[in-house]
Amino acid sequence: MKFYTFPAGPFEVNTYVVFNDAEGKKEGFIIDPGGLEKKIEKIIKDENIDLKFILNTHCHIDHVFKVNYFKEKFGVRLIADKEEEYILRRLPEQAEYLGFDFNGEVVIDEYLKEGEVIDAEGISILPVFTPGHSPGSTSFLVNGEYLFSGDTLFKSTIGRTDIPGGSPEQIVSSIKNKLITLPDSVRVFPGHGEPTTIADEKRYNPYLV
Repeated sequence: MKFYTFPAGPFEVNTYVVFNDAEGKKEGFIIDPGGLEKKIEKIIKDENIDLKFILNTHCHIDHVFKVNYFKEKFGVRLIADKEEEYILRRLPEQAEYLGFDFNGEVVIDEYLKEGEVIDAEGISILPVFTPGHSPGSTSFLVNGEYLFSGDTLFKSTIGRTDIPGGSPEQIVSSIKNKLITLPDSVRVFPGHGEPTTIADEKRYNPYLV
């Protein structure tokens, strides 16, 4: 497996392009397309990736800003948690508040199911539901080694909860009960900022002591 990280858009959302780098056919997917669409499109074409779907850890405007671009360009579907429709209904409000020019509609094509593994040509994706930053926030454990945590768990901190649908109690519970129980060796790739590990967050994250 191989992936690229693109800090995209004015809020530097970490958009990830993940794919199977084995010999022969490459299948892949995008996590949280927030911008840099032309650069990402070039990588997809240069690497000859057969893009299969888009995954969103959650659906705040900065994370879904370019979902429709990739849907239309590659004919792929968006997979996210059903609870995020609450967030999607408020995209115009979010855009106005953050200074975005966004008048479109983003639609979830397929709902995630907790515990149901998604397979992309040998890449195993386990959705781990981690509400708190938003009602349907989901982390993705890929091949048991890489955790794409969205805006739930960051290096030495956690996601904000002072926005509609957020809950400080819920996000801490999600992290303690579902993420910190993962093996120490799991590498964490958040929705913004630098990567970390489960071991380091157990040791250094002040919200988890």
